[in-house]
Amino acid sequence: MMSRFLIGALLLLALLVGCEEVFIEEDLSEKEIVILAPTEGAAVENTSTTFSWEEVDQATEYRLQLAQPNFENASQILVDTTMAVSNFSMELLKNTYQWRIRAQNGSSATPYALANFSVIEIEDFSAREVILTTPEDDLITSTSEQTLEWQSVADALLYRVQLLDEDEAVITEETTTSTEISATFSEGVTQWQVRAERDTQSTLYTTRTVTLDTEVPNTPESIAPIDGATQTGTTVTFSWTREALDGTEEFDSIYIYSDQALTQLVSKDEITSPTDIELTASATYYWYLQSFDRAGNESELSDTLSFTIN
Repeated sequence: MMSRFLIGALLLLALLVGCEEVFIEEDLSEKEIVILAPTEGAAVENTSTTFSWEEVDQATEYRLQLAQPNFENASQILVDTTMAVSNFSMELLKNTYQWRIRAQNGSSATPYALANFSVIEIEDFSAREVILTTPEDDLITSTSEQTLEWQSVADALLYRVQLLDEDEAVITEETTTSTEISATFSEGVTQWQVRAERDTQSTLYTTRTVTLDTEVPNTPESIAPIDGATQTGTTVTFSWTREALDGTEEFDSIYIYSDQALTQLVSKDEITSPTDIELTASATYYWYLQSFDRAGNESELSDTLSFTIN
């Protein structure tokens, strides 16, 4: 446990070096993490197994491990992964397993919570579930070519993959014996879904969404301050115009430099027009704008203008 003296010393040091805030991570070593499912002795039908646990305050991530049949006599460590959320799903074959979970941050971790469980055979193939893995749900991207991946389903002979438009009409449909397939998405919002099939039986579709935006935002047009302007006040009002495009959310960033070569960056902010920015007097500044969207598209740079504060 960090002493009061050490905490006080760190705060004093922060004040001396001009820091606004010192963040000290909480020690998690004496906290407990609570397993919600599967609990000790649970029998899980082999559709898909969802591991879940209660969130721990001040934890930044969770480490999950899964062994077959247990960690002491493991024939296989099936999973060893970290995640920020408090649940994880995967398809498992009929067998006995042991899993454990701990919460952690950058400096400490809780003890592991552990449970043994078994996966039992389910007769109804249609009750099984396809676990989609890549790309993540609600992906926003500027790349039309995507590799779709999912976990295998026991006893499946093939997988049916569909792309659907915003009205849920089927655009394309393919079957594969693999657990991945390449797909080309169209501009806008598209659903992709996969189901497993065996003879005359099939699972329900599992669905995710991809938003494709390949349109580059328009370049901002600067209005004020005009090129070569001079003012006495240190509060500078910046304004500009830009016609928005259909697609994902767009935003503007301003870049302000103290030298004409644009190497000494004074300020960089995501802002809206008009915006007031406080600067230092007795200096000449050079600035430009650039627009972005949530898909990662970037506009051309606006013209670089200068102004002076006396």
